[in-house]
Amino acid sequence: MLEIKKADRKDMKTIADFIRSSASWYEPFLAEKDLKEHYVDESWMEKNYKKRDFYLGVNNEGKEVGTISMQYFEDYTYLGYIYLDSSEVGKGHGKELIDFAKLKSSKNGQKSMVLIAHPEAKWATKAYEKYGFKKKATNKDEILKFNNGFLGPYYEEGFHLYEYTLG
Repeated sequence: MLEIKKADRKDMKTIADFIRSSASWYEPFLAEKDLKEHYVDESWMEKNYKKRDFYLGVNNEGKEVGTISMQYFEDYTYLGYIYLDSSEVGKGHGKELIDFAKLKSSKNGQKSMVLIAHPEAKWATKAYEKYGFKKKATNKDEILKFNNGFLGPYYEEGFHLYEYTLG
């Protein structure tokens, strides 16, 4: 069972390490311009700490093993970064992080949680679908128009929109 805590600015280096630990997995299918969202740097850390709520998952041994970010847009919670240290994949930590987001979103009165994922990232899409996320849109224009276009700044080429209805 993970302890999940709100991340401080000093935790952003650890979070960036989680994201970079699997960045090479995306290289075969990501658009070149979107790689910067996976090979993140100090400027990414500063910018994203200010606009997202990041949380860290800590295992029983006190090791930080993963992260999730949440933002609220009207009735929707956007899960922007759900990443585990690549050595921690397959241990159920991702489910625990999403369970945390589900509980927090429900308490906040949100209608649903949404995220975007690339269809070639089978490890991610399989986990999201197993959790209960449903594919909502595959077309870029539909995704960018969803809920007054709040996903515009986050969209990566070829990604699909998934939704998990709460309540």
